[in-house]
Amino acid sequence: MSKRDDKEIPLLKYLDSLVDNLRKLMSAAVSGEDDDAVHDARVITRRLKAATDLVKTVVSGRCRRPFDRVGKSLRRQLGPLRDLDVMLEHLGEFKQPKLQPAVQWMRDRLTALRQEAVQTAGDKTPPARMLARLGTWWGLRHDIEAARDSIPELLTQSVHLQLDAFVEQAEDLIGVRRNDPHQLRIAGKSLRYTLELARENGIRPPASVASLFKRMQTALGLWHDFVVLAERIMLESVECDLALHNPRLQGDLLTVAQQCLRKSESQLKKMADLWTTRGHSLTDIIRQSFPLTPHPSEQIPPKESPAPEPTAVPAA
Repeated sequence: MSKRDDKEIPLLKYLDSLVDNLRKLMSAAVSGEDDDAVHDARVITRRLKAATDLVKTVVSGRCRRPFDRVGKSLRRQLGPLRDLDVMLEHLGEFKQPKLQPAVQWMRDRLTALRQEAVQTAGDKTPPARMLARLGTWWGLRHDIEAARDSIPELLTQSVHLQLDAFVEQAEDLIGVRRNDPHQLRIAGKSLRYTLELARENGIRPPASVASLFKRMQTALGLWHDFVVLAERIMLESVECDLALHNPRLQGDLLTVAQQCLRKSESQLKKMADLWTTRGHSLTDIIRQSFPLTPHPSEQIPPKESPAPEPTAVPAA
């Protein structure tokens, strides 16, 4: 592919770099030896999935589906690893001396579970096999290159559809129904990755959009982290019948879980406040950055100029 072609399809150049980075991270991520590699590999697969969803209607399923399966397998096996790494990191935030025995008990449990997750990931997604399957990218790449003219319109339509879904979920969060925050988080991730694809293809909303959206995503991410940790604490204590064998430790673990839930509620409130004060201006800026082209049937035909008045012929 020539340099000229690369400039014509900036999105494709970006996707090439994602595939290359995933290839480099594969061994370290699957082996679990580097928690940053686990995180980065999962994020790359989500960005690539956003791209394949974007072009689904203009590329062959025979090329797209095998490539999607590579990312899906990696996310499925690396997901438990990433969750455990995040839980271990957040456990370090509980500094009260009284709670340290409970925190250490939970840390030991999570560390053992991480070792099991590493073994499972290595068995089900061996790096050599995954690297070979990444070769399916080249067929999909060819299809995307052939559909280059469709990419700008696909990006615009996708941003508007996903923004509508995000707005609906966000309004429900602060409204009477108090909709599922997890669905809002998923909608936000989807929109975020599509906005990243648009940026790489040359459409750049103001920097304030990325900054505010990142703050919203961070609040939703921390909400999720602390909810998951609280659930895991309760699950592990039940699995071990801890209330029967060590009631005091069980009580301290429940205190940690309650603090997790308070932290999660605080992050959810932060998201709600951000949306209440700045959500509508955020959506307006995004919509203005991605103007929709009216359908031909909706376009207003130009007004015809009135016919000139006939000139009177003077009598002979």
